[in-house]
Amino acid sequence: MSRIFEISERVRSYNSKADIDAIHRAYVFAAHAHAGQHRISGEPYISHPLAVASILSQLQMDDATIITGLLHDTVEDTSVTSKEIALHFGDNVARLVEGMTKIGQIKFHSSEHKQVENFRKMILATAKDLRVLMVKLADRMHNMRTLKFIPAHKQQSISQETLTLYAPLAHRMGIHWIRQEMEDIAFSYLDNKSYQNIKQLVGGNGDSLQQTKSQLERLLQEALADQKIETEVHGRLKHLYSLHQKMKHKHIDFDEIYDLVAFRIIVKDLQSCYHTLGIIHSLYRPIPGRFKDYIALPKPNGYQSLHTSIIGPEQHRIEVQIRTMEMHRYAENGVAAHWIYKDGITSEKETLHFKWLKDLTELLQSSRDPGEFLENARLDLFVMEVYVFSRDGDIISLPRGATVLDFAYAIHTDIGHHCEAAKINGERCDLRRKLHNGDQIEIITNPAQQPHLSWLQIARAPRSAQSIRQWFRRQDRQDSIDVGRKISDAILDGAKLDKRLIQHLECSSSEELYERVGRGEIALDKLVTVAQRSGRLSLRLTGRNRLMIQPAPCCLPIPGDRVLGLLEARNGLKVHYCNCGTLTNKQIEQAFEVHWNEADGRRYPTGIEIQTKERRGMLAAMTSAISDAGTNIADIRLNQHPGSITLLQVTVEVTDRVHLANTIRSLRALPGVIRVIRRNPGGVRSQGQRISHTLRGWISHIPKLGADRDQKKEK
Repeated sequence: MSRIFEISERVRSYNSKADIDAIHRAYVFAAHAHAGQHRISGEPYISHPLAVASILSQLQMDDATIITGLLHDTVEDTSVTSKEIALHFGDNVARLVEGMTKIGQIKFHSSEHKQVENFRKMILATAKDLRVLMVKLADRMHNMRTLKFIPAHKQQSISQETLTLYAPLAHRMGIHWIRQEMEDIAFSYLDNKSYQNIKQLVGGNGDSLQQTKSQLERLLQEALADQKIETEVHGRLKHLYSLHQKMKHKHIDFDEIYDLVAFRIIVKDLQSCYHTLGIIHSLYRPIPGRFKDYIALPKPNGYQSLHTSIIGPEQHRIEVQIRTMEMHRYAENGVAAHWIYKDGITSEKETLHFKWLKDLTELLQSSRDPGEFLENARLDLFVMEVYVFSRDGDIISLPRGATVLDFAYAIHTDIGHHCEAAKINGERCDLRRKLHNGDQIEIITNPAQQPHLSWLQIARAPRSAQSIRQWFRRQDRQDSIDVGRKISDAILDGAKLDKRLIQHLECSSSEELYERVGRGEIALDKLVTVAQRSGRLSLRLTGRNRLMIQPAPCCLPIPGDRVLGLLEARNGLKVHYCNCGTLTNKQIEQAFEVHWNEADGRRYPTGIEIQTKERRGMLAAMTSAISDAGTNIADIRLNQHPGSITLLQVTVEVTDRVHLANTIRSLRALPGVIRVIRRNPGGVRSQGQRISHTLRGWISHIPKLGADRDQKKEK
């Protein structure tokens, strides 16, 4: 168990101005608050806050963060309040503890939608003060170290959550040792068989690897000392999870992994980094394509180093990283090494290191679909980069696999929206072209160009995909506002929206109310109830609001029918016949009684069924009767039945029920017609086996052909 004096001494070693007395008081305060509480392991609960504070001190965090580590569970798990924390340790610590308390109440073991929303809350809580996230990572790190004491099913779920969320966050913050330890522990619980196998393989090669490591450490140290370069050389074996991932993704065996050992060479200044690189390449043959300059082009999380791979002693492939001590501190401890709160000053370089969190925060604020946000967040956390240049020579970092379209959106959203083509290294190309390190790109825009839905298949960067979706949402939003305005005007009979009605429906403006009505988020009966204060009322559809009427294709109602209305997002009011068989009980509960009696001159499709005797010229006679009634024919389906009976199912276009009734009377008056009924509402009747012939497209010719046949018969 960690000891408070060890922690305070470590803090004093890197921060002489730290308030050590406050750290000791925080320990006593936490020990008193957690008195009598124990962890599942049986240890006193105070052992956990001490371990968290110890990890934070290893990261060289400021004293306020160390104190927060000691107090982080007091408000959530004891009777201590935020006011008491503020009284004893100040508002700054109280805000940090409150942030941890909010995160502690978030549970990720749930459906995808809830998981995304909880992840959203956590990022928003930590974006205000990154120290909250630092404490949370330390908290999770210690919980992973003590995972063996909890039930197996929890070990699995917590390990999976750590692997998919917390380890990537640690990586994004540049805290690589925490990321690697989290990954190895999670790996051991999620796939213990593979974990033990790789552990055994590494152990079996341990002596050989250790010998290579010691030999190369000595050779490199001596070679650099001969060139008067002050240096530290440290060799290390790669962690087990990274080896497992390499074998899995590259489909190789353990024996095919040649860079099991990596070396870090730490020098005094920037110039020595490149000098050292030259010396190493003169001693050992470099592997082509394996050199990366992260000093000139830092990673998005601020990591800087020179990377090269060489063929070392006994033909071992060895990775070498060269960096200054400042770069090394950052490589080990990430954001803690350049802590943004030191002396209250934020440098431009440090601000750049947190751009990923700013971008992720913006992304989660604009994402509506949970699956979409989760995918974008994963892409942003696991990002691997490609570095390209603008026409003016500016360096742009994009996810590996990014396209020309991603580059355009990275320059500016409007450039992305109007991007038509591009030139890469002077050669014209389309938007799908993938980018490679060192490409120089010039975007060609066209004011008439607008985003296409197909662009979502081209975009690889979360930011560009989100910008495209937002563009379409803005178009959908305006459509929803227009539909919602028409519906609201119809319900309120053109009266202006009352401010109290807007507030009662939990909207901030009339525009928001229109949008939510148009999207179907505010039910019509609720709008009417709130507006009229008289329960479930009916809606009278008139010519003024006919544009929002959409007759349902399942039952084809017409004006004059008794109908129910269902609001569909951005489509207005879908009107169903009251006894429509396709309506579910839930839909019926949500439906709104509608009075639709007024004919507006518009023609609406509906169906009739005609049963006739089979006789020459009958089809022509019927189509003529329909036409004479001023009715259009949209479709005819003819079915021949035994006994010389013909069944016709006709889709006609009429203005209302009166028009339909006149058409049916004209048909019933024809000789040979046995029965005429309305096919809808009630659906298409099906009676036994039949042969169906669709005569769509021939309708205009039928009367003439039928008449010709009748004339020939008479002659």
